[in-house]
Formats: sequence, C-alpha cells, structure tokens
Amino acid sequence: MLSEQQETAGESAYRSIRSDIISGRLTPCSRLRLDTLKERYSASVSTLRETLYRLSAEGLVYSEGQRGFEVAAVTQEEFVQLAVLRELLEGHALRESFRKGDLEWEGRVVGAYHKLETMERLMMTGDTRRSAEWKYYDREFHRTLVSACGSQELLSAYSMIFDRYQRYQIVAVIFRGKPAAQEHRVLLESALDRDAERALTVLHEHIDACVAHTVNTGQLPIAKTDATPSIGTAQRQAGSSSSVGEAVWGKLRADIINGKLAPGNKLKIGNLRDHYQSSVATLREVLNRLTSEGFVIAEGQRGFEVAPVSASNIRELAELRLLVEGKALEDSFGLGDVDWEARVVAAYHKLTSVEADMEKGNNQVTERWKQCDWQFHQALISACGSQSLMHLHNAIFDKYLRYQFIALSYRGPIAGDEHHELFDCAMKRDVQGARKTLHEHLWGGVEHALAAGSIPG
Repeated sequence: MLSEQQETAGESAYRSIRSDIISGRLTPCSRLRLDTLKERYSASVSTLRETLYRLSAEGLVYSEGQRGFEVAAVTQEEFVQLAVLRELLEGHALRESFRKGDLEWEGRVVGAYHKLETMERLMMTGDTRRSAEWKYYDREFHRTLVSACGSQELLSAYSMIFDRYQRYQIVAVIFRGKPAAQEHRVLLESALDRDAERALTVLHEHIDACVAHTVNTGQLPIAKTDATPSIGTAQRQAGSSSSVGEAVWGKLRADIINGKLAPGNKLKIGNLRDHYQSSVATLREVLNRLTSEGFVIAEGQRGFEVAPVSASNIRELAELRLLVEGKALEDSFGLGDVDWEARVVAAYHKLTSVEADMEKGNNQVTERWKQCDWQFHQALISACGSQSLMHLHNAIFDKYLRYQFIALSYRGPIAGDEHHELFDCAMKRDVQGARKTLHEHLWGGVEHALAAGSIPG
C-alpha cells in the first residue's frame, strides 16, 4: 500500500517526466537511465520504474527489457496518423461541446482564447522566449473548446492523442504565425455562434497546415518500416527481464476484463502476490500501468481497486468505439487487398462456428466466443494503415468488452446476423452499410447489457 509521500512522489515524477518528454527536454530516442533520473527528479528507482511503465502504456516511452527504457521515437508516419486521430476525436467533441456548452463554458473559452492570443502576439513579434507558454495556452484553448462534450472517455482519449501530437510540434519548433492565429480566432467565433460546421472546416485546415509545415521542416525522420518503432518495441517487451511483468500485466488485465476481478474489488498487494506469483515491485508497476489504462483506480493510502462500471460509462464507450471503429472500417475497406479479405474470411468462419455453439446454450465457450468476436472486428480494420488508430481502437474495445463479460450478454441470432452483415459489407467494400450495421450492433449490445441488471445506472 502506498504512503501519502510515496503517492505524491510518484505523481510528481510522472507529471514531470511526461512534461519533459512532450516539451522535448527529454529528446526522442534518448536513453532513460534510472540512476540519472533518480537525481534529476528526486525519486526512488522503484517509483521511476512505475512511472516509466505508465508512460510506456501511453506510447511516450519504450520499455527495452534488460536494457531499460528510452523516449519514444518520432516519425513522419506517426505524426500524420496522430493528426488524423486528433481531427477525428476533436471534431466529434467540438460538435457535442457546441451543442451542450452553457454560458460558463463560453466564459472559459473566451478566457482561454485571451491567453493564447496574448502569447501569439508576442510570438509574431519575434519574441520566442515564452514559446513554452504559447504551446501550453494552445493546448488549454483547444481542450476548453471540447470540455463541454459530456464524455470523460472521449476527453481522455483526445487528451492522450493531443499530447502526443503536440510533442511533434515542439520537437519541430512549429509556429505558423498569422494564419494559425486567425484559425484560432475563427474557432472562437464558431464556438460563440455554435457553428459546428464552420469550426470543423477550420479545424481541418488548421491541422492539415500544421502537418504540412512540420513535415516541410525536414526534422521528422521517415520510419524504416510502416509504423514500426525503430528499436523494436515488441521484441524488447518480450525480453527476459520484462517478461514476468508483461505476463502478470496480461493476466491481471484479463481477469479484470472477464470479470474474475469484479468492479470495486480491493486489489491488496499481499493477496495479488500469492495469486499471481509475483513480487511487490512488479505488482505495483502493473497496477500503475492498469491505472493509466483506466482498469484500476489508485486510492493513495488505501491502495488500488478495480475501476467501477456504470450505464453512463458503457454508453460513452459505445459512442467512442463507434467513432473510432467506423473510421478504421472506412480506411480498411479502401486499402484492403486479397490478403486482408482472407483474414476477414478466416476470422468470420471461426466466429460463426463459436456463435453456433453459443446459440445451442453451450456457455462453456463464452470466453472463446468473445475472443473470436474480437478477432473478427480486428480483422475488419486490420488494413486501415494506422497503428495509432489500431492501438486506440484496441484500448476502447477492451473496456467495452469488460461490460459484455460482466453482463454475460449474448444476444443470439441478432448478433450473428449483424456480424454477417458486417462481413458482407466488407466483401462489397460498403462503408455506409458497415457504419449503419456497426451502430445497430453496438447500441443493441449496450441495451442488452443494461437489461441484464448487473450494471448500475
């Protein structure tokens, strides 16, 4: 169990290191040596390891097994992928925020814009001494614009993507001057007028111009392989020193998703140590990582507990999954080749076989059914061409999947028919039909899960 002092030190180290990575003070691909970090951030080795694993889950740090950690690389490919995701999430959040925002929200937007405009005026005079403040206020303005959207899951996903996107701007020292300032002004006017369409148009121009300007600096390397980290993340994470932690993380995470560790359960280190045959240090690293992913809540002096569930949260997840998976389906249908089609055919065959067993009442295959369901949806979007999009989708899918396990919800032939429609749409490359079916599929699943009565309102 963490003491108040340890908790404060851990949060302080996390915020400081994260800020230093995003701001570029810790440069891409630089080694993160624990002995050096210990002096720099006044934190213990165990606290630093927990922090670095937490940042690894966010894509800002790479875990290198026996070789330790390093700051995540930057590439043109990833920046473009993050830009697409930022526009997708921010655009949806803007539309909802403009619809739901009240006078208090308007006041926050105006205040945030005033600070940003002040910094931009200074930057345009050539005074770059306060460029860090400029980027901070840029971030604050955009976040304030979407703050009334009403979905914590959407805001969390957007915040993570925006921070990774902004790291690229800072690395490349990007300030486009008057055009960017004018775009921010139009966004303010659109917010006050509740003109979502105008805001979405200028947001697209704003992000596109920033990407073009950043890439044109020539400071971002081109990845050697498509969306693959330069130092081989998968291989490093399979290294001997990290394999125990990865295994415990995988088991504990799976036990939360499939409901073996129920929402609200206290996660006592002593009990977990015996059950998962792991050290206290490894368990703390794993629990902090799961906290970052939203599956666990850190309670300071009281330790950790499994994150709760609620009707509002499953609806937020369904809406976010529909947004992200819909985009991934569209891209995958456009880029998919015959090999992709073969993956979809194979995954669909396995899913229909298991669903036939479920319809016969064979609940022994429930976990297998959910695995095949995941594989089918994964196959459908596997040609989208964006590892960043796939990673975000997986994170959302797993949170949504936890609700299905908790509710033990299988909708029978209805779900099977919807999967068949998705399969047909994939073979025909029918994007609109797939989006419509996915909407029915997700919201039908939500209502079925809530009707089971095991999810609090």
